Parts: sequence; structure tokens; C-alpha cells
Amino acid sequence: MDKRRKRKGGQRSKRGILLDHDDDARGDLHNFQGPRKTLHDYFIDLSGKRASVREEALSTILKALTLNIEQKFVELNFVTLVYQCLHSIKKGSPTEMKQAAHIIGLLSMITTSVEKVHEAYEDVLTALSQGGLKPKLKTLEILGCLTVVTFFGASNSDETESVMKLLWDLIHPGTDSSIERKDSPAVLTAMISAWSFLLSTIDGWRLSHKNWQGAITYFSIILDSNDEALCAAACEALALVFESNCLEKFTSATKDSNKGLKDNIIKQLRSRLSETGNERISSQDPRTGFNSASAALDFLEDEKCANSHVTIGGQKLILSTWSQKVQLKFLKHFLGNDGFVKHMMENENFHSVFDFLPERRNAWGNVLYVPEREEVTISLFQPMVARHNDCSLLPLLTRDKQLAKKKTMSPNSHLSKARTQLLKKQRDLSLKEREIDCFDY
Repeated sequence: MDKRRKRKGGQRSKRGILLDHDDDARGDLHNFQGPRKTLHDYFIDLSGKRASVREEALSTILKALTLNIEQKFVELNFVTLVYQCLHSIKKGSPTEMKQAAHIIGLLSMITTSVEKVHEAYEDVLTALSQGGLKPKLKTLEILGCLTVVTFFGASNSDETESVMKLLWDLIHPGTDSSIERKDSPAVLTAMISAWSFLLSTIDGWRLSHKNWQGAITYFSIILDSNDEALCAAACEALALVFESNCLEKFTSATKDSNKGLKDNIIKQLRSRLSETGNERISSQDPRTGFNSASAALDFLEDEKCANSHVTIGGQKLILSTWSQKVQLKFLKHFLGNDGFVKHMMENENFHSVFDFLPERRNAWGNVLYVPEREEVTISLFQPMVARHNDCSLLPLLTRDKQLAKKKTMSPNSHLSKARTQLLKKQRDLSLKEREIDCFDY
């Protein structure tokens, strides 16, 4: 018996050092933790069968893309991530659906590939246009996903306007008022904000003449709403409409009637602001710091958008148009304050949208690189050739013009190559900055 016990104990000790009867070993087993999961591990977990595993993976990826951007991870896994997130939207739980929709929006604003983000736009629009998924458009996260993907992925104004029309049919269903009554003020506010966000990307003269008739009248009616957020969304929409300087696209009234319509809106705004008792503090948006109703009133009266600014990473971002203010407000709401600051400082797509180039700093706050000017210069040598004033040299003159055009406009020109080198240098500096940050304890 003793030999058998010793043999069993020996087998047990060979299988694992933690399977000992000693109390200390049991404590070590209880406190043992495996290797920390990487972002790629969570990416693999998206294919798991258990909903809880997928939700944890989506939550982790969502947080990483919001606060850390993870550019390389996005570029390598973009297509698969979009496909899996669309599957979660179609088949997953409500939590999965909301997280997946938000991730698709983040992917579209992070990737630098025009082809990938446009493909994502087409896939999302196709999926959400289907009968079974169309009711999900009234989910706030789905609205945000579709709007952000369109903002970054639509290749022309027609594609943007097609999504705007999809939203408008939900906002203003026409004679079928039963649809509108079912929507909460929060959902209606989100739909109007999404519509305005996309309108801010289109020049007024490109808009359709028939899609938006009656929009001014509809938004002016909403100004009397008791919901402050809904009223603010209507104010922003009206300000964008008047900023487009194409009122004929939004109303069938004549120019004289348009002036009367504008005067009525001004009266409505004055009346609403006088009821609050404090024009400048009431209804102030915490994300932008300005009162939409008050700012819209000033804009309609002065016919000029007053400059405002926000501070990002110690730098001022000047907002001189209503389009910029609406875009900032929407993206800041989508990302949250911390996420928005992170993307403004490191996301190249945001730099292009807001014409914002941040200072490069290391972990100790020292400036690594402050761009004084964005300029590329090239020097070309062309030998002097003696020419005579005769018509036989006309082909040479034409060739000189073609050569000059090739030097400045061709994608393979020295100027284009130098500009590409400049952008690569800026990306390398950004990577160096992140490497330095890794050693900041």
C-alpha cells in the first residue's frame, strides 16, 4: 500500500508542480494568473460562440480604438473587423449591436485607406437599408455609425445626400405622422444632428432641389419644443441651411417670402431666449461651450458666424463657420472628451477635417517639432538654348508647357514626391514620440 501511495504521489508530482498537497502550493494556484491578453487575442475572441466572450472583446477593442487609436491594428484587420461587427449588428445581442456599431464608426475615422473606408460605407448602407435592419436606424449607436461612416467614406456629394435622404424620411415622414409620434425627443434630436452633420460637408449648390423642400418650416416648428436638446439641434440645422446660401433648396417660397420666413425665425428665437431669463447661460452645450439658440440668433441677425475657439492639448482651434461647430460637436459626442482630444492630437484624418496640426511633445512636455510652415520647394535646372524667331520652333514651345505642367501637376512629379516625403517624415516623428512615451514611468 505504501508503494502504491508513493507511486500515485510520484505521478501526481510529475503532472504539475502545483498539484501538491502543501497549503502554500494551493495558495500559489489560487493566485496564479496567465499571460495578459493582447488586442489580437480579443480580436480572435470576436469569433467565439459565447455572447459574454464576444461582448468583452468588443468592449476592449472599442476602448482601445477610442483612447489609443491603434492605427496598425486597424489597417491590418479592417475588413475582417467590419465584417464581424456587421454580423454582430445583425445577429448579436443589443449590447453587441451597440458596441459593434460604434467600432465600425471608429474604424472609418482611423483608417487612412480611401478604398477601405468607402467599401465600409457601401457595406453598412446596404445592410441598414434592408427591411429587417431598417428599424435599427433609430438606435442611437446605429445612427452614429452610419453617419460617421458616410462622413469619412462617401466619395461624393450624391452618396452623402442619399444617406441624408434616408435620415430625412425618418425625421419628417410626411403625411404618416404616426412614425414621428413613436420617436422620443432623444432619438429625434440624434437624427436631426446626424442630418446636420452630413449637411455640413456639402456645398449648397450641389444639393438636390426636391429632397429638402419644407425643411425650414419643419425646423422652425421644432423651435417651440420644450426639449432643450431638440431645440438646439433645430437651431443648428437652420443655421447651416442659411449658411449654405441656397434657401431655394429648402423652401418653395420666393426671395421676398424667404426674408419674412427669416424674420419669423428671429422672433421665435428672441421669444425663446427671453423666456429663459438668461440668454447666454441657458441651454449651453457642455461639449462646445456655446448656446446654439443664442449663436443662431446672432448669426441670422448679423448674417455672419462669430468666431469661437476650443483648447485642445494647450492649442486653440478656431471655429469660424457653423459647419465646423456642428462637426466638432458631433465628433466630440461620438468619441467623448478624452477620445476626441486623443484623435485630434494623433489622427491624421482629424487634422485634415479641422485643418489642425498639433505640436509634437515628448513625455516630459518638451516640444519635439513645431511646424512653422507646410511648404515643399524644388529646384530645377534647365539649360539655356539659343532659339530663333521662326515658326519651326512651335513644337518646342508646346513641349516646354507640357514639361512645366508635368513638373508641378503630375503625381510622379518631384513636387508630389517631395510632399509625400514630408508626410512620411511627420508620421515618423509621431512614431518616435510614441516610443518615447513608452518609457515614461
